[in-house]
Amino acid sequence: MSYDKLFEKGRIGTLVLKNRGIMMPMATDLADKNGIVTPRQIRYYQERAKGGIGMIINEYTGVDDVDSIPSIHNLRIARDYHISEMEKLTDAVHLYGCKIAAQIHHGGATSNPNFTGRQNLAPSAVPIADGRPVPKEMTLEDIKRVEQKFIDAAVRCQKAGYDAVELHGAHGYLIAQFFSKYYNRRTDAYGGSVENRCRFIAEIIAGIRAKLGPRFPIIVRMCGDEMTPVDGFLTLEDGLEIARYLESCGVDAINISNGSARNGDANCEPFSYQSGWKKHVAKAYKEALHIPVIATNTIKDPDFAESLLEEGVCDFVGLGRSQLADPDFMNKAKTDHADEIRKCIGCLYCRERVLGQGLPIRCAINARTAREDVFSHIRRDGAGKTAVVVGGGPAGMEAARVLALRQFHVVLFEKETKLGGTLNVADKPAFKDKLTRLSETMETQIRHLGVEVRLDTAATPELVSALNPVGIVVACGAEPVIPPLPGMQQNHVCTAEDVLTGKVNPTGQVAVIGSGLTGLETSEMLLSRGLSVSIIEMAPEMGPGIFGAIRNDELSRILPHNPGVYTGHKLLSIEEKTVTLEKTDDHSTVVLPADSVVLALGVRPRSALAESFESCCPQVHIVGDARKGGRIATAVREGFEAAYVFEA
Repeated sequence: MSYDKLFEKGRIGTLVLKNRGIMMPMATDLADKNGIVTPRQIRYYQERAKGGIGMIINEYTGVDDVDSIPSIHNLRIARDYHISEMEKLTDAVHLYGCKIAAQIHHGGATSNPNFTGRQNLAPSAVPIADGRPVPKEMTLEDIKRVEQKFIDAAVRCQKAGYDAVELHGAHGYLIAQFFSKYYNRRTDAYGGSVENRCRFIAEIIAGIRAKLGPRFPIIVRMCGDEMTPVDGFLTLEDGLEIARYLESCGVDAINISNGSARNGDANCEPFSYQSGWKKHVAKAYKEALHIPVIATNTIKDPDFAESLLEEGVCDFVGLGRSQLADPDFMNKAKTDHADEIRKCIGCLYCRERVLGQGLPIRCAINARTAREDVFSHIRRDGAGKTAVVVGGGPAGMEAARVLALRQFHVVLFEKETKLGGTLNVADKPAFKDKLTRLSETMETQIRHLGVEVRLDTAATPELVSALNPVGIVVACGAEPVIPPLPGMQQNHVCTAEDVLTGKVNPTGQVAVIGSGLTGLETSEMLLSRGLSVSIIEMAPEMGPGIFGAIRNDELSRILPHNPGVYTGHKLLSIEEKTVTLEKTDDHSTVVLPADSVVLALGVRPRSALAESFESCCPQVHIVGDARKGGRIATAVREGFEAAYVFEA
């Protein structure tokens, strides 16, 4: 495709963008403890600018370091000393003809009192969610003080070289709390009517205009529909009313998100959500407003981005996680290499790192994300020497790609008739087609780079040694764990992999042992066939170790089928028609009917096979599941790193 719409110039106020792709703000947790932008963070954004995006709206940037500190490494523009380092960021982005806007932000009731040592501020004394601290209702003095902090922050942004500012009025933060009928229960001039609930932001907009003039672009991000079935949360109609009012205040564009502080999945969706599922929201704003509309829509590829622009859903496409997965998204689309774009798989590893673990952002399928400073330059020193990769799963294909970029002659052995490895199992459950596309893209990349792929060929030390390689990357994967318990060898016992690949079709009453993601997905598949399923898990809850948003999404499809749930139980033995369990709390036994038993207890490395290659040459790297059972993120990262440090 030529992507005529995607690469058409666009305008936001006085600002001209070279194309219609805008990188959405996403928390990185890469700033230092004082909220100052770091070289690592600058390099991360520069990589996206280099990749061809028209404009970057950087992550939420705090205007207040007294009452609003949402995380330890929250980027800020709250003090004059933030300006000089921030200028380095805007300069780095501008090098590539990319514009940049700062999303200026105050957390309000979402802030963390543990960091501020103060009671959170909010329009009204309403906790952001159950169990969260009750905030202080802002006085008129508080309101004026925080408004001034937004205005001062915008002035600093202009000094630092920003092309625009975006006022963060979405996702339950302070401006959104003023918009909200639920969180804003004031009876003065800042509560009640739409005009009153917008007064806080309207005064900020007027203050910025007074300082910076009419030509400096102001964008507002807001939730087009909070999609939260609780009275007082914004509906589409409520949002449209607010957006029309903001247009009358003179803002230059509206950036449409969705969801609320209680429904984050509508903003950053798990893999089961399909591209465009919320495009009706953006289109309603596009039809109602005369200013440009920016909108996210779970965009994974440029074909879909182009279709949104052709349909008039929005004026600019908001690219979020697709920029983490492949910062060259736009350049590849422009140069007819769209088939090599690594498309986000919706696993939420990025979000899990930042929100779940308090660690800097990373991407499961792009090992360089937020580590561009460490892996800044792939050497071209292979000189045609032979390097062998054993295994064509995600770890092996990533290693082969990087080795080929380094100009080694890469020979990849795969014992199956197709590449993909565990991806060919993991893509079988419902909504996992994104993994099929990942496998196809990785294969396309290595074939374009000239990797010699030997399918249906099990690597042996003899085969490998005959090639006289300078080194080997062993990515031969793992095998399912089958514990040495009574009854494991019976015909009605199988593994989750057997079920997912269609090798075995359980019947009757089924006991699924283990409720990790594979166990839950296998249970979902069996339940969808109308089978009676019991899920057995040693941990106190199903889905141990699964990021909450993914776990909840999976359970939302499983639990309506009313499976038997036996958490806090471990398997003791398997009989002909039953399984015997032990309760972990009191060690009593439970016997359940089971015509079929499915084991989903994880995997163990094929250590003997991996170690058999260690005598082939001095340089052997064992990666992915062959080293330790893990996730796609681990496999891709280890494959990349092994190839990056591979000695020529």
